[in-house]
Amino acid sequence: MPSRNRKKRCKQRAEYLQKREDILSQENKAKARERYKADPEKKKASVRDTNNANAVSKRAAKRQRYQEDVEENSAAKRQRYQEGVEENRAAKRQRYQEGVEENRAAKRQRYQEGVEENRAAKRQRYQEGVEENRAAISRGPRGEPCC
Repeated sequence: MPSRNRKKRCKQRAEYLQKREDILSQENKAKARERYKADPEKKKASVRDTNNANAVSKRAAKRQRYQEDVEENSAAKRQRYQEGVEENRAAKRQRYQEGVEENRAAKRQRYQEGVEENRAAKRQRYQEGVEENRAAISRGPRGEPCC
């Protein structure tokens, strides 16, 4: 991809050549008119100069069309690039959001498993305490079976 300075130089060169061709075209036409007015015998030379001026104008027009095409293509390229950038950003944002949701679900799952383990452990300790208390009651105050 050409640098901005190179693009700028190309554009300035194209403008310079365009102005130069316009000036040459006008000068050639003026010279042809003068020669024709001064000496009608030189009409052929006048026609030749006019044709030359017309050729210069055609080249200038062709260069102008080319420059317009180049600018249009550059604009289209920039547009496609920008659309690609936006699509990539949207895809990245989507992947990030999906990752966030997966992480939340995993965290919620781990939390729920921890809650269930804690409940089971608490229930187990409670049950063990109940059984110990029943055993202690059945032994009596001195540790002997009461009944």
